[in-house]
Amino acid sequence: MTKRVMLLGERGADVEGLTHGVGVALAELMRAGWSVPAGMVVTTDGCRAYCTRLGQLSDEIMEELVRAIRHLEQQTGTSFGGPNHPLLFDVRSDEAGSSSVSEEYAISYVGLNDETAEHLAHQTGNRFYALQCYLALLQQYGHMVHGIPYKMTFVKMADSEPYFSGEAELESLIKEWKDLIQGVSGSPFPQDVFSQLQTAVRAVFSSANKMNHRAGLLEDQTKEEAIKGTANGATSGSAVLIQAMVEGKDVDYIGSGKVFTRNPATGEQGMIGDYLPSRSESGMVHALSYLKRNNSKRYTDLEIICTELERRTGIVLELSYVVKSGSVCIQHVQPAKLSSLATIRNAVHFVHEGLVSKEEALLRMRSEDVTACMQQELPELKVLLEWADDIKELSILAKVEYVSEAGHARAWDAEGIGLCVTETMLLSPSRKPYMQKMLLADTEADRRCGLERLLPMQQSDMECLFEVMDGRPVNIQLFDFSLQELFQDVNVLEQDSNASALILSRIHEMQLEAIFKAAVKSIRKGLWVRPEIMIPHVEHVQEIQKMRALVDHVADQVLGEERRHCIYKVGAAVTSQNSARKAAQIARYADFISFDADTLTQSIYGNTREETTGRELVDEETFQRECSSSHTFDIEGVGSLVEMTATQGRIRKPHLKTSITGEHILDAASISFIHDIKLVAVCCRPEQIPWARIAAAQAVIRASRNHQSMKNEDISTIA
Repeated sequence: MTKRVMLLGERGADVEGLTHGVGVALAELMRAGWSVPAGMVVTTDGCRAYCTRLGQLSDEIMEELVRAIRHLEQQTGTSFGGPNHPLLFDVRSDEAGSSSVSEEYAISYVGLNDETAEHLAHQTGNRFYALQCYLALLQQYGHMVHGIPYKMTFVKMADSEPYFSGEAELESLIKEWKDLIQGVSGSPFPQDVFSQLQTAVRAVFSSANKMNHRAGLLEDQTKEEAIKGTANGATSGSAVLIQAMVEGKDVDYIGSGKVFTRNPATGEQGMIGDYLPSRSESGMVHALSYLKRNNSKRYTDLEIICTELERRTGIVLELSYVVKSGSVCIQHVQPAKLSSLATIRNAVHFVHEGLVSKEEALLRMRSEDVTACMQQELPELKVLLEWADDIKELSILAKVEYVSEAGHARAWDAEGIGLCVTETMLLSPSRKPYMQKMLLADTEADRRCGLERLLPMQQSDMECLFEVMDGRPVNIQLFDFSLQELFQDVNVLEQDSNASALILSRIHEMQLEAIFKAAVKSIRKGLWVRPEIMIPHVEHVQEIQKMRALVDHVADQVLGEERRHCIYKVGAAVTSQNSARKAAQIARYADFISFDADTLTQSIYGNTREETTGRELVDEETFQRECSSSHTFDIEGVGSLVEMTATQGRIRKPHLKTSITGEHILDAASISFIHDIKLVAVCCRPEQIPWARIAAAQAVIRASRNHQSMKNEDISTIA
């Protein structure tokens, strides 16, 4: 029989492997003799089964849950929903792999209602405290279950003192929150404590699962799940930890506080936190050093507990604790919310301490953490990037618009330039007048004279790129903009389309001459030169065929005897559905194809965000899809087209190099998809390179784990 509710400290082979996380670590502490609040874990399987039943527990799970609660009542001498010593629960995610599931995703004091709140007041001799607990439950329940923002109460309290003035104010707030819950849900806040618990479990599980899904941490997703997303936010995720809440206000109570197992802001090793002694009449909270000075034995106990929990979970934790005369009691434990600096430092430190693997450390990285620490000389980040480079299979290339960006890209170990935007260079403020003068020329001779002035400027650009990327590929996209769009202000292009095409052809010839002259000069300086010349917006096979012939012709004329030292390539930019459909034909004349994800997205959806917002749409779903189409990488639509195109191209030419560039391809799911469809390179801005390197490693790790998982399932099926 599959167990779906597991008591903390429960032994037996039948519960091994059912869950992992904070609950298991607490159970092991409990078995080792440390003081830990009684509790249970609703396993991931139990939560899945629960959530797929639209919020109703099956009879089997309900029986397990009731048995576990009865056991806890006997163990603690309390009663869940009863009149004497009410049993209250803290319900939170049992996630042990991420600090992203914060305290916001928890519901405390489950089991309080109008009646038990008064019983708690009688038990503690403090009705004000009991009402505070009841209000906290209503706020967390309203927020987690019904999405009511906490600020709704804060707005109502804006003119009052920062602390509650008395019981009357608390009673008023409790009524307001009850009204809010009924107004939003159509039903009153449940007075039945079992109903509270069922709903709390579902809310915590679903919320933690959705948050992890957004963070890209659901490593066991299949490719299809990654593409489609979870339908109801409840197909994967962590288990739910349910613990009895400890009041600790008895005669044995010495003090209480919160502690982090290491500094959540800096990542510095050693616990840090606060302590409130029971005899403090002022209510002043002290630093943890106060406990060390006044009760070194309990401080040492707390230190041992923190170390042991970190060892068992492999993450930084936040603990609430109570100090008694003979022990330290852990009230509850949750992953700490870390700064970006601490996230990176701790990931590396935990590997060095043998707590997690390099792969696990890399999987914990998020783009915002890496980006936030880029400007710092952070040794741990460099270590993570070295680990990533050892694992990743995708090449990470840089997109540069200015020559100076090549140095930044090289500093972040770009493996080459995947896109050099030459029109940005040619249209810089110092060069645009020359471009305009050339375009406005009345005769072919004047136009050629203008191009001759631009040629050394472009050649200088190429020389700089070749020098910085010595031996690494440099992808140079030829001039790519519509002349009408660029020079409307000078009203030059009243010419016919043939004249415009001729001008563009002359510009391309000048650029090719500049590239190969720069190559000759760089080779003679002892540099390795690997130019990759990309033809923009190839729509027909004749275009790439014609341009390839032009490239070869200019190369023959300029390179001379250095031709054997300049192994150049010619490729095509795929920017439309039409060019994608003709990939196999284009591949006949192309050494590589590069997908422009942003332009492809606009091509498929037919608009930019600005155009979308300017017209009426059929429905809100269409509006959201089209508005986001150019701001996120659409794996299901654009991704499928890229996969099909790359496959067709490789059928025609097995060694065809395929890469992709775009502003919105660097989320973890997109990089995993790009890895899975076997593109060879990702091109991004220099500042995005560190994250791209890590995301590429994450893609390999997830693919390997998914493969192993499917292999194990196959073996299980055969057995």
